[in-house]
Amino acid sequence: MKIAAYLNPQGEVASLYEPGCFRLYQASAAGKGWLSAQEIPFVTDYARPLPEIKAALHAAIAGLDDCRTLLSAEVRGVLYSVLQEELGFRIWKSAGPLLLQLDSVRQKEAEHEAQKRFEIVAFAGKMLPTPMLVGDPRDGCFWIDLKEALNHESGQTSRQILIPFLERGQFRRLEVLCDHLPKWMTWEMERLDMSADSEEIDATGSGLRVTVYPRNTPEGRARKVGLLGAGPALLLPCPRERQNNGGRVIDA
Repeated sequence: MKIAAYLNPQGEVASLYEPGCFRLYQASAAGKGWLSAQEIPFVTDYARPLPEIKAALHAAIAGLDDCRTLLSAEVRGVLYSVLQEELGFRIWKSAGPLLLQLDSVRQKEAEHEAQKRFEIVAFAGKMLPTPMLVGDPRDGCFWIDLKEALNHESGQTSRQILIPFLERGQFRRLEVLCDHLPKWMTWEMERLDMSADSEEIDATGSGLRVTVYPRNTPEGRARKVGLLGAGPALLLPCPRERQNNGGRVIDA
């Protein structure tokens, strides 16, 4: 695990509004202790225009590789908003010695990951929900609780959440939990040349599990194109056909 800490020249956790540096820490292989990977100085003149300040912050953060967790003495202000809203950082406020705080953040991050129902990505200056990777990245398995993702403050529809991910096709299996089958899913499975199965999660019929497979995988080739399952949503016509007939596009 990687955690970045913002430190002053005395090596204490500090606010971004003080001169200092980002120090990247990597958890040791044994899971005990921390290794300092690199330091990135950060000093900016707050009398400069905001775009220049943001550019300086972006340049510094680029040196942190894929780390998106920051330990700092402060969590409020425009710089922290940029980190969270534009760069997808999760920021923890320090309340003690550095190494103890790194251990605390690691524990909190683990608890957060265990409760996650979807991933968040930055796109066009907004934080948007998307399916999350499950297990070994080489297996290409993703998962999302669509009902929870639809409640995200971004206000995305099911199509806006899933179609960009499906169109990229960089997965072998996607499991979607939902309370009903999105009306667009059947025709989009055919358009994208993908296969999918749907099944009730439990006997109450209050939820569905939809599993999607690209056709260029063994799992996908073993199934027919389209979505297998039952329900009135499967009988709806493609919205492109409705448009040709003067109808409206359905998105649910």
